[in-house]
Amino acid sequence: MKAFMLKGLNHGEVVDVPKPEISDDEVLVKVDSCAICGTDIRTYRYGHAKVQYPRITGHEFSGTIAEIGKNVKGYKEGSRVMVVPGISCNECDFCQHGFQNLCENRVIIGFNFDGGFAEYVKIPAIAVKKGNIKVLPDKLSTKEACLVEPFAAVYNGQSLLDISIGTTVAIIGGGPIGIMHAIQARYRGASTIALFNRSEGRCKIARGFDIDYVVNSGENDMIEKSKEITNGKGFDVVIVSCVSGEAQAQALEMAKRGGKVSYFAGLPRGKSTVPIDTNLIHYKQLGVFGANGSGPNQYEAVIGFLGSGVVDLSKIITAELPLERILEGFENSKSGSGLKTIIHP
Repeated sequence: MKAFMLKGLNHGEVVDVPKPEISDDEVLVKVDSCAICGTDIRTYRYGHAKVQYPRITGHEFSGTIAEIGKNVKGYKEGSRVMVVPGISCNECDFCQHGFQNLCENRVIIGFNFDGGFAEYVKIPAIAVKKGNIKVLPDKLSTKEACLVEPFAAVYNGQSLLDISIGTTVAIIGGGPIGIMHAIQARYRGASTIALFNRSEGRCKIARGFDIDYVVNSGENDMIEKSKEITNGKGFDVVIVSCVSGEAQAQALEMAKRGGKVSYFAGLPRGKSTVPIDTNLIHYKQLGVFGANGSGPNQYEAVIGFLGSGVVDLSKIITAELPLERILEGFENSKSGSGLKTIIHP
């Protein structure tokens, strides 16, 4: 089969490798779609603590079940599925308290195991046993289903923020994650959503979604625009979904008294120490939250939400490429010229 093999920093190529053979406790999935995530690009450029070379990457994938080990129950060949890439132990203290995304023993398909930038993926027995294979509802196509993973990460982040009817929300960063935050915030009941982005290209894309204010932050002062939009009060919730320490600091000023700030995007290694005014946190009584990934326990809700058909996911998928053009897809995603690029092996 063909697969994109990562062999070192900035070194990956599409190669022919043997089709995976499964054990009696494993499942083989024929990949239909695998979305490019910012983490895939960072891993390609800078490496990742969980990745040892050579490795087939790609963790936002979906497809059909091609083979089932004889000991595996509950699945059928030909079923359309997506696979939860993060495999939690369900035994550590974090898992026992419902925080599977923070599992001490977590391993990930596409990092610790070969992933979805290939024609076939072997789902390891540990993932099969823990129910990480999710059968898709009829209304959710396999192409759309590879967006479940990032939507689940957004769902995890927003579960900490109490967004409900009447909440005012600011989102800094208009990439695919920022758009997903806007979509979920609206369905949670947010009355006002403002999205800030430095790129006019991304702003134009964002204006095609249900967002009340789309602000080019390269041409406008975010703090002043926040005061203007909220009549000087500030936002109930501010979500930073871009890789910017400056934006993390400004988010504290954009939030209202008693508001919440979510640092959804990580910063590059060595550049993650950011000067912030902690008096803003103290005197405004702000809640500042981190958000990292999602747990398998959160996927059923997201699959149900997307499977209902209420979200037009086709607007988020702005490019589709064959596996042979994956590096072109990386460049597209880096440039910010669109939203999600999907690879079809």
